[in-house]
Amino acid sequence: MSKLIGISTGLKNVDMAPGNIPCVVINTDFVKACNNYGNTAVIFGPHENSKSIDVSKFDAIIISGGGDINPNSYGEEKLEKTIRISDHRDNTELAMLKSAEEHNVKTLAICRGHQLLNVYKGGTLYQDLKDNGFTKVDHDKPFDDARSHIHDINIEDNSKLYKIIQENKIQVNSIHHQAINKLGQDLKITAKSSDGVIEGVEVTSGWDAVGIQWHPENMLEDPVSIKLFGWLNS
Repeated sequence: MSKLIGISTGLKNVDMAPGNIPCVVINTDFVKACNNYGNTAVIFGPHENSKSIDVSKFDAIIISGGGDINPNSYGEEKLEKTIRISDHRDNTELAMLKSAEEHNVKTLAICRGHQLLNVYKGGTLYQDLKDNGFTKVDHDKPFDDARSHIHDINIEDNSKLYKIIQENKIQVNSIHHQAINKLGQDLKITAKSSDGVIEGVEVTSGWDAVGIQWHPENMLEDPVSIKLFGWLNS
């Protein structure tokens, strides 16, 4: 039986849309990553009323990448390099995470989603890695490198991520300038890059939720991506 996978996303002005009206836009590789397993993808755009969100009927959800999270949600003032904020998107995805936790819906949180999972659990973010001294690894690569391996990460043996991937060291693509700072409650660090940036987390309270800082959807033929989406769709 086909499973139902919910995928969050934001709004974007699309040239082909009449009147340049903001549209719900998602990387089609996300949909392919579900369809490849015979499953159905459902796209979640930002909701005006996030209190109405219920993901209990879904078999799994993906919290996808995108712009920065409003620092007010983790008790900080916005700095200059924090950009592309959408309160509607933040509220929508936080509501999705809350519903997923309440109903133990399998969750894969990617890049911005990985950071938002930490914020949801009470953690904070570095608003810019370079401003905080992380300069040895180039985490913020140009978008034309989105399908390329950029740097290594190390995965902890005793983690769900290791059980999924079955490797301690892998190469990942990297398109982010923010990262987890203070770790949220009920979260465990499962992977780091060589400069100490947190690249993977998992929830320890029983909810089947994993956060990763890279973008497996951009490299669907990569063995690591195949394992990750195989876990999500199973």
